[in-house]
Amino acid sequence: MKRLIIILFVFVLFITIYEISLSFSLFESAKDIVINNDIGRWQIKVNNDLINNKTTFEVTNVKVSNDENVRVDHFAPGTEGYFDIVIDPTDTDVSIYYEILCRTDMIKNSQISMTRIENVDGDDLKVVAPYTYASVIPLKKKKNNKITTIRFYISWNNNENNNEVDSLYGSSSANFEIPMELTFRQYTGEEIIEYNG
Repeated sequence: MKRLIIILFVFVLFITIYEISLSFSLFESAKDIVINNDIGRWQIKVNNDLINNKTTFEVTNVKVSNDENVRVDHFAPGTEGYFDIVIDPTDTDVSIYYEILCRTDMIKNSQISMTRIENVDGDDLKVVAPYTYASVIPLKKKKNNKITTIRFYISWNNNENNNEVDSLYGSSSANFEIPMELTFRQYTGEEIIEYNG
C-alpha cells in the first residue's frame, strides 16, 4: 500500500511538472511576437537645432527698431525689438502640442520687459498658465512643410533711476537672459483650456 502511494505521488508530481512546463513554454513563446508596423517619427528642430540633443538655446538675432541715438541693431535703453523661436516639425509624423514657459518675471533688469508674444503664422497661441503659452502644430501643417514662428517683442524702458543697472549691461559683453522652457508632446485632440488667472 505504501508503495502504491509513492508511485501515485511520483506520477502526480511528473504530471504537475509537465503541466507547469507547458504553461511556462506558452508564456515564454509569447514574448517572441513581432509586430510589423511603422512607428511615427519624432524629430523637432528649434532654431535649426534638434531638441533631443540640446537643452539650452541662445538667441543672438534680436531685431531692434532703429533709433537715431543708438547704433543700428543694438539693444539699449529706449529701444524695442523682437526675436523669433522657429519650430520645425518636418521630420515628425504626429500632430504636436507645445508649450512655451517664458519667465519674464525673472529678467534681471526690471526695465527690460516682454510686451507681447504672437504666432507669426496666425495660428492661435493661448495663455494656459502664468507665463505659459501653448498651441498645436497639426499634422496637415507639417505635411505642407510649414514651420511655426513664435515672435517675442521686447522693450527696454529708459529710466534714469536705473542707470547703474543699465550701465552694467552696456560696459561689458554681458547678455540679458529671459529664462524659457519649451515642452513638446503628441497632440491627441484634447481641448486646450485658457488660463483666466
